[in-house]
Amino acid sequence: MSDQFATKRPLGVTIVAALSIIAGIIDVIAGIMLLAVQADPEVVERMGGSGLVVTAAIISLLLGAAMIIIAFGLLRGNATARIAATVLQVFSLAQSIWLAVVNPALLPSEILSALLAIALLFLLWSGEASRYFRGLAPDEPTA
Repeated sequence: MSDQFATKRPLGVTIVAALSIIAGIIDVIAGIMLLAVQADPEVVERMGGSGLVVTAAIISLLLGAAMIIIAFGLLRGNATARIAATVLQVFSLAQSIWLAVVNPALLPSEILSALLAIALLFLLWSGEASRYFRGLAPDEPTA
C-alpha cells in the first residue's frame, strides 16, 4: 500500500476486521472447550484419542490468537495480513467442519465459526477491499 493513511478504509474491511476478532475469539473458546473435555472418555474415543483432542485444541487456540493479531493488520490495509487472514480462515473453516462432525457437542460454536469464516472470505476479496489493500482511492483508476 503506497500511503496507508491517504486511502479511506471501506466499511467492509472494518467489518472483516471486527468479524476476524469475533472468529478468533470463537476459535479460542472452542480450543478451551476441547481442553475442558479432554478427560471425557467418550469424547476422546470419538475424536480418535487424547492426543488428537489436545492437538485440535492447540490448533484452535493458535488459529484464534493469530486471527485476532491479523485483524489489526487488516485495519491498516496490510496486504500480507489479507493473505494470512485468507489462509487462516480456510483452515478455520476446515477445522470447524471436522470438529462439528466428530464432536456434536461443539456443533453450535463450530457452525458459528464456519459461517464467520465464509463471511470473512467473501468480504476480504470484494472489489472495494481489493482496492483498499492495493492502496487505491475509491475514484483512482486501477493500472
